Amino acid sequence: MGITSLPSTITTFPMPSEVMKQNREVVIAEEIGHGRVLTLNRPNNLNYVSEKVALTLGQKLEKYEKDDNAKFVILKGAGRTFSAGGDLERIYDARDSVLEGVYRIYWLFYHIHTYKKPHIALVHGLSMGGGVGLMAPMKFSVVTEKAFCSTPEANLGYHPDCGLSYILSRLPGRLGEYLGLTGV
Repeated sequence: MGITSLPSTITTFPMPSEVMKQNREVVIAEEIGHGRVLTLNRPNNLNYVSEKVALTLGQKLEKYEKDDNAKFVILKGAGRTFSAGGDLERIYDARDSVLEGVYRIYWLFYHIHTYKKPHIALVHGLSMGGGVGLMAPMKFSVVTEKAFCSTPEANLGYHPDCGLSYILSRLPGRLGEYLGLTGV
């Protein structure tokens, strides 16, 4: 089950003006009534989860978890992609100094998995590796017909990271095993 190309059905969503600015935030945080919306804002990089993104998401999620006015959190991606996972080029280039960043990213996924308030992922376009790790532990994941989810590391002989080997092996009807996404 290898990925050879992206599906031709992935469409481009119009980007708001704040997304198009050069010096933009990596995560846009909005407070709308009792809802909190976090938008991954690196569309030119397929919304990769960098150390800065993980730190910002973690700080916002902790803040919202303690805020009595925040009743739920929505996570979405800007542009045509939800998230293509971790910034593997950065990890490869900084082999020796990347441990703290990887720890921060894994802590973020654990924090999402144990989050106390309702949290929702709005998924469209590509969601790979760590992107699936962001959406899978959410209380709710709303996935459009244009979504494309994958754990390509499983095709390379690695177990899915970001807690996915735990989550996928517990899907109903042994779906994770059927999809070949776990080593069970």
